[in-house]
Amino acid sequence: MSVEIGDSFSLRGIIDRVDTAPDGAVRIVDYKTGRAPSAAFEGKAMFQMRFYALVIWKSMGTLPRLLQLLYLGSGHVIRYEPDEGDLLATERKIRALWAAISSAQESGHWPANPSKLCDWCDYKRFCPEFGGTPPPLPNLDAWIDADDAPEG
Repeated sequence: MSVEIGDSFSLRGIIDRVDTAPDGAVRIVDYKTGRAPSAAFEGKAMFQMRFYALVIWKSMGTLPRLLQLLYLGSGHVIRYEPDEGDLLATERKIRALWAAISSAQESGHWPANPSKLCDWCDYKRFCPEFGGTPPPLPNLDAWIDADDAPEG
């Protein structure tokens, strides 16, 4: 799925499953191979689903009725019924993230966000937090969007 957000950028995502009921209600389902997160982290896991719901809402004009994360490792299902306010808040958050990414790209300053996950990161050798040097950024003006590239 893909949708333009204003003139700034597009949102794109691959949704595992979208069901449409006979009454037009939409359910979005995402399958996870691991086990469900603790209740303290369910909201963080649901951000992806709100992102998908925003893409569906903006592209199809239908506010999804139900979002479901199905954890195959544990059989646990997390369900959430979004409303318009949820998706507008998600859009604001995505716009803020995009602004932060654009600012970092312009300044060349990409601050590290160290956490326990750093212990398993394959890119520590490039991270200034661990004494590494990141590779130079590519010239974004030279990039061609694959959708605009000529055939062949």
